[in-house]
Amino acid sequence: MNLLHNSRFIFTWLSGMTLTLGFSIFFLSMSWLTIDVLKQPALLGIIMTAVSLPRVIMMVFGGVFADRYQKSRLLFLTNLGQGVLMLVVVALHLADAYSVIVLILISIAFGILDGMSYPALSSLIPSLVKKHELQRANSLFQGSLELMFVIGPFLAGLLLTWGGFGLSFSTAASLIFISAFLMMPRLIRDHIPAAQTMSLKHVVFDLKEGIRYVSKTPILRSGTFSIAIVNLFIMGPLIMSIPILVGERGGTAFDLSLIEGGLAVGTFVASFLVLLLRSVHRGRFVFRALFLTIAAFLFYTQAESVPMLAFAAAMSGFMLMLVYLPAVTLMQEHSDQDKIGRVMSIMALAASGLEPIAFAVLSILVALSVPIQTLLITFGIIGLAFSIVLYVRSQTFRNTR
Repeated sequence: MNLLHNSRFIFTWLSGMTLTLGFSIFFLSMSWLTIDVLKQPALLGIIMTAVSLPRVIMMVFGGVFADRYQKSRLLFLTNLGQGVLMLVVVALHLADAYSVIVLILISIAFGILDGMSYPALSSLIPSLVKKHELQRANSLFQGSLELMFVIGPFLAGLLLTWGGFGLSFSTAASLIFISAFLMMPRLIRDHIPAAQTMSLKHVVFDLKEGIRYVSKTPILRSGTFSIAIVNLFIMGPLIMSIPILVGERGGTAFDLSLIEGGLAVGTFVASFLVLLLRSVHRGRFVFRALFLTIAAFLFYTQAESVPMLAFAAAMSGFMLMLVYLPAVTLMQEHSDQDKIGRVMSIMALAASGLEPIAFAVLSILVALSVPIQTLLITFGIIGLAFSIVLYVRSQTFRNTR
């Protein structure tokens, strides 16, 4: 495979894996800290929102910066900043100085940096590989990241069991620093755009141009909406519900890692399945997977035991990834290179930028004692309705191979 002889892709690939492994360890550790130590399940939604809302705001502008500046340099600096934040969390643990306000502030800063990096990474890969290798590159890259999400929760559970929060947060910090150094510009050697004047006026103009471009291009528009549906109505509620459901059942950190690991296993397997797909009609395939994703999620809402929750989460993640990867590749293939950063920024907004809405709504309603399963079923039904409307109105996307 030519991809494995492409050193620039290899460094990007390794950087993505170490960053994802570090983030998954941090995320599970923070979730369990909130549930088991602070004893505040409702705070989990607030912390998730504190990460996600600034992330949304920065994703809106991240694509503009990705089109104007060297992408590897942006990624190096943002990953380095996330590593520093992890060191702050380690220091808080050593000083036993956990504070709700401080944790929220760290979450906000983490979200800002992640929002800057996501569009840059998504738009970097098409510039490192040939067009006919793009589907395989996306599948290999995303599949490896999902493998890290499989390993991460189990590793976090072991680290929490053996050494507590200090060991788990320290490990996350080390991995994120490694990710930053693998993304050094001298290793990636990606294109450096010509120097341009950067002002608020130019940023707003570029942003409006990107939004118009996506809205007027049927394939980009339908791909964006399909990704938005599965993340707003499926992935967001699913991620938010896992620690709550474990807490309601009196589960342990291992139970939490089992369900989150199940979700990661599903997405990982699907990512490599896409790697093997050659002649599938991708437009129709995305919509079939979209409806099956909602079916798997509705099954998740009815699961009672931890093993069944893990299985249902795995099936939901499996089908969701079969929506995401072909849709993203189609969007990359049909985007102009001078606008791809902004297209990926809008895609990233659809992929995870809408999650704060789900987190905030669920957090408020859970605090008001609305049963979590009722909320999950409601989200699933609304997602189904939007999927039907999108299918009817997306003839061009359905007919695209």
